[in-house]
Parts: sequence; C-alpha cells; structure tokens
Amino acid sequence: MPLERLQASLERWTPGRARPADPLAAISAAWPSIVGPAVAAHSAPLEISGNALVIATRSSAWSQQLQFLSVAILKGIGAAALERPIERLTFRSGLLRTSARSAASGPAARGRERAPGAEPEEACDLEDALERLRRRVSSLRRRAPAHCAHCGAPLELAGDRVCAPCTGAAENARALQVERLVYLAPWLEPGEMREQLPGLSAAEFERARRSLLQRWWLVLERARRAGKLSASGLERHVASSYVLLQSRLSPDRVTPAVARNLLGPELEALLWPHAADKAKGGDSSKNESR
Repeated sequence: MPLERLQASLERWTPGRARPADPLAAISAAWPSIVGPAVAAHSAPLEISGNALVIATRSSAWSQQLQFLSVAILKGIGAAALERPIERLTFRSGLLRTSARSAASGPAARGRERAPGAEPEEACDLEDALERLRRRVSSLRRRAPAHCAHCGAPLELAGDRVCAPCTGAAENARALQVERLVYLAPWLEPGEMREQLPGLSAAEFERARRSLLQRWWLVLERARRAGKLSASGLERHVASSYVLLQSRLSPDRVTPAVARNLLGPELEALLWPHAADKAKGGDSSKNESR
C-alpha cells in the first residue's frame, strides 16, 4: 500500500460526532465557573436523581448559602445544554467535611499561605473561622519557645513564665486582697498589715486607699444630691469606711466631730439625723448659757 502524504490525509479529515458526555461529569467540570472557586472548594455535585442535582456540602451553613444561589446555579447548569435538564437542587450536608479539611492542609493550601503582613482571607462561615483559629493556635503552641506556667498558653520569649492574661488576673486578685484589708482595717500600722498580707508595700496600700476613697465619695455625693438613702442603708457603711480611711484613726477614736468635719453637716444630717439633732441641741444650749 503506497504511503500518502500527511497533508492530503488532513485535508480529507472531518470531525466526527462526539460521544455524549456524562451529565454529572460535565456539571462537575464546570462547577467552579458556575458557583465560583470559593464556593466550589466547599461543595461538589454528587449525583443526578431524576431532574434534581444532589450537591454535597461541607456543612449546613454551606447548604443554606447554596440554596440562596439556586436560581443562579440552575441557570449556569442550563448553559451546559444537557440532554436531561436540571430543574431543582437538593443538598447533603457534611459529606465534604473530611476532604475539605485535608485539602486545606495539603500542598495546594500550603502554597497559598499568606505572606507576612498580608490581609487574611475572609472566613466562609463560623465553622471555617473556628477551624482556622484551631490551626493557628496549634501552630503557635508547636513553635512557641515557652508556655505559661498557669494556663499553658504559648509565650513569645523563652524567659517568660506567665502570659499577659494570667499576669493581669493575678494583679487584679492581689489588688482585691489589698482593698479588702484596707476596707476592714485601714488604721493598722504597715507592719501589722504585712502580717495579714505578706509583701504589702506602702504604694499598694495608698493606691487601694485612694481608690476606695474615690468610690465611696461618689456614693455619698449621689445620696446627698438625691436627699435620701437607699433602702439597704449602704451609705452608712460607706460613710463609716470613708471616715476611717480619711482619718486613719481606729473606730474607738472617731468622734462625731471628726465625722462631721470630714463629711459635712448636710451628709451627717442625712446619714445620722438623731445625732445631728442632738449636736444642734447641744450647740443651742451652749449659746443660751452664754
């Protein structure tokens, strides 16, 4: 058989009729362009059942999101000119959970790791955000040079022993202890206070004293402006503490005159009306004797 030139063979060739493609395969191939790459990463066509396309999704949130996009998805599928038209969509949640997570940790995902300083991609849903957070925390724990002695959180410096939240919690607890001691016995000498609370410094004491004085005066001033006390009578306890903190006297050395000088006659009359009346009566009798 004589050989024929290739050019002559190509001139006689005409494309034949293509074999009908599998509808599901055609939809799967076009899926990223139909729904977009971000949505396609968390969903996939699963099967065709009658005139319905069954779509597997990673979570119920993704199923709901695709439900909102049903009209656009059906329109995109219709453009594929399938022999059997797809008229509706159904969803099966959770089927892509394992594959999506393995893909997120695979080589392709590692190749998409953001550069330092780059803005992170927005999470697709709450589950995706939590999964990212878990991976980030796990990565930080593995790479951390040290861990918090209290909660085990990763630390940036090898010499650190406690994280900032635990440090803050310890400082708040210490401040509360100091305030409680200052509130109960502000007249104690520094040495006596250190017996009750080891390591107490003069600065700690003064800081707690000023804090309590400021808070107590706000309570008393509010009562003075209102012209009445609360139903619990809290203001009387606050006033007693205020006088002790200001005077630094023990309770047995605080006289009505000391309280009146520190609180003023208006607050004294509001807090202890009988004592104020008695004091006024004593002053008037002294004036009459004169």
